[in-house]
Amino acid sequence: MSSYYLMHKDLICGTMVVADDDASLMGYHDAGNGASPYLGMATVENMKVWWKNRAIPSGRDHIKALVHQLSVTGSEDYLAKNLALSVTDTYWICPVDVQLRYEDINFFSLKDYGDGRIPFHHLSSYDPNASLGGQMEKYWDLNDEVPVLVKEGYKYYGQQSVNEYLATKIHEAQDNGILYTRYTCEDTDDGGKACKCKAFTSPDVEFVSAYEVLGSRKVSNDQSGYEAFINICVECGIDRAQIQEYMDYQTAIDFIISNTDEHLMNFGVLRDANTMRLLAPAPIFDSGNSMFFADVMKRPFTRVELLGREITSFYKTEEKMLAHVRNRNVVKLDLLPSPREIKDIYCSYGMPEERAEVIASNYETKVAMFRDFQKGMTISLFHEKKANL
Repeated sequence: MSSYYLMHKDLICGTMVVADDDASLMGYHDAGNGASPYLGMATVENMKVWWKNRAIPSGRDHIKALVHQLSVTGSEDYLAKNLALSVTDTYWICPVDVQLRYEDINFFSLKDYGDGRIPFHHLSSYDPNASLGGQMEKYWDLNDEVPVLVKEGYKYYGQQSVNEYLATKIHEAQDNGILYTRYTCEDTDDGGKACKCKAFTSPDVEFVSAYEVLGSRKVSNDQSGYEAFINICVECGIDRAQIQEYMDYQTAIDFIISNTDEHLMNFGVLRDANTMRLLAPAPIFDSGNSMFFADVMKRPFTRVELLGREITSFYKTEEKMLAHVRNRNVVKLDLLPSPREIKDIYCSYGMPEERAEVIASNYETKVAMFRDFQKGMTISLFHEKKANL
């Protein structure tokens, strides 16, 4: 067993015990100062989830290569050897027998070192990607003043990267004051697509996922996770109207672009890393798994088929998510791109016209469904099936 202090900047949050063979978390003793993850409500069990979620997914090609190249047994071992550092928050781990300061090792200081490399005991450098979750191949570019996240897509004509750019254009046109992440998209040298965005975090502002927010409280059985997230945010200082509008808008846009991957690590809130005060909803990000990117259908979906698709979020269906939207007019439909514009965007990035046509047609149907929703209609699989009898 190895022991580490879990640090938040230079404050000790608690003590971690990890296994020597694979660095899986075996125990956690909270220091009781409210600085631990889960808004200070850390337990051994939820910290095991936090630690595992912080590591690179074991299925990603990057970690498979590292296991072969370095003396690591897997993603959690690699995470520990990189002190669990992240660009999105100020948590890290410090071996109990080593003197280190956050200002010496955080990634925002990397540009002060030659070639972006700094020493860590017997290792040659820290890898800012050791704590980078998700399934796309991705990495942080630390050469600019603000770190830039680069996500590469090779499957499905690189559509996941193009989807991020499309979502940016949609948010930009809505211009409603709700924060979003701006992505650009470009070709890679090896035939893929890469989308890029600047970090919305810094040493003073960090990201707290919805998963952590929800995990900080015991939610009663009569309250949905969707509503509980909003209520906890309000309890911790975020304006109710602001977080409700944010959730309404995000849910509505996810429905329109058919984002199937709005899991609880893909959205959350911003926090002051010095006072630990929640500030606001985090900018909307990670819309890559949308617009039917992995579907092989050669014809458009019906309304029944669209509502029958499973998603990952508070619920498994879009209709249950949509039922929580209070402001049905949160999206201005006249400012959305037309189906023709959608098709042109995908074709301009090298997608076959036939495939782009199907995607645009599906999008057109989703917009029509949301228009019905704005008129007061209930959007549900039951109602659609009934209408087809």
